[in-house]
Amino acid sequence: MATFRHLLMIRFEEDVTRDQTEELLTAFARMPAVMGFIRRYEFGFDLGNLGPGSPDFGLVADFDSEEDWRRYSTNPEHDVLADLVRDVAAELIRLQYLVD
Repeated sequence: MATFRHLLMIRFEEDVTRDQTEELLTAFARMPAVMGFIRRYEFGFDLGNLGPGSPDFGLVADFDSEEDWRRYSTNPEHDVLADLVRDVAAELIRLQYLVD
């Protein structure tokens, strides 16, 4: 069975504070505990070694199905996280694909 993979990359607004990024990290870290059907959930800040123009933050989330991703994306806890992301994001890049 294929895995449904969701990728998110965020380029932060220039005036984002450390408190905002800490709040964002805390919110991302909560998701697997809140939604036990998430198969894999990894995220972190860019290491800065690819040069200018790279996103500042990335997420890889795996689900057993698109339906599970939809359960994740429509959960009220995800809505809180999405609001935090919108508050700091200058640009969002999203990609979804199936992994065998």
